[in-house]
Amino acid sequence: MPELPEVETVVRELGEEIIGDTISSVEIFRSNPIVQGDLDAFQQQMSGRKFIDVRRRAKYLIFHLEPEKYLVAHLRMTGKFIISNPLPEPTKYNRVWFNLKSNRVLIFDDIRCFGTLEVYAKLSDSKSLKKLGIEPLSAGLTPEYFKKLLHSSKREIKSILLDQKFVVGLGNIYVSEILFRAKIHPQRIAGKINKKEWSRIVNNTQYILQEAIKNNGTTISDFRRVDDKTGKFQQFLQVYDKKEEPCPECGLPIQRIVQQQRSTYFCAECQR
Repeated sequence: MPELPEVETVVRELGEEIIGDTISSVEIFRSNPIVQGDLDAFQQQMSGRKFIDVRRRAKYLIFHLEPEKYLVAHLRMTGKFIISNPLPEPTKYNRVWFNLKSNRVLIFDDIRCFGTLEVYAKLSDSKSLKKLGIEPLSAGLTPEYFKKLLHSSKREIKSILLDQKFVVGLGNIYVSEILFRAKIHPQRIAGKINKKEWSRIVNNTQYILQEAIKNNGTTISDFRRVDDKTGKFQQFLQVYDKKEEPCPECGLPIQRIVQQQRSTYFCAECQR
């Protein structure tokens, strides 16, 4: 699933392409993405509206439209947006076409059909957005933030960092990298982590995310940018998907365990 850097990359590229453009019509080729279920209402609410902003909240893309509406999208596993010249017919995994007045098409493409599209009059109407925690690149993400919330937590640190109610936008790839660079074992109990260790987690979270954004995210399998190019941060990963490869710090083999049905990669020596 695309994580914060991948979604931020898509948001920035879409902003350059579609802000100021207007949706002339909408064609839906598969109903799955339309969460609210009324396909006719979705088409009517989108048609004739201008894109005035595109931004990100957690792993959600938020399209601000005029007259006032908000399109909220989540890419899930394989969703992506493509800007295209007009096509004679949809390709196999095209799910929705937003035909633009600039004679282009904004395509929502999704192989596995887990991605979602929702439309709201006010963002406060979105139950999904209401549940989200703090943005990791915000000034509010501090060691004190974690200590206050988690001083008595018995949960493992990896599950905390993946929990979007505490901190948003992080997934399996970046949490493995953050904990490796912070020298924190992924099975450490969050309530037993001290302020100095939380500082290392916060600093490495923000550094890694910023570097990943600079490199247009990480492509392990499905993620593609709007221009269909891959990200480049996979070239800088130190532990993720590197089982049995030598640790870049101590040379011992990287290990893999399963937490919450997801793979975790770490160095048993460096992350004691």
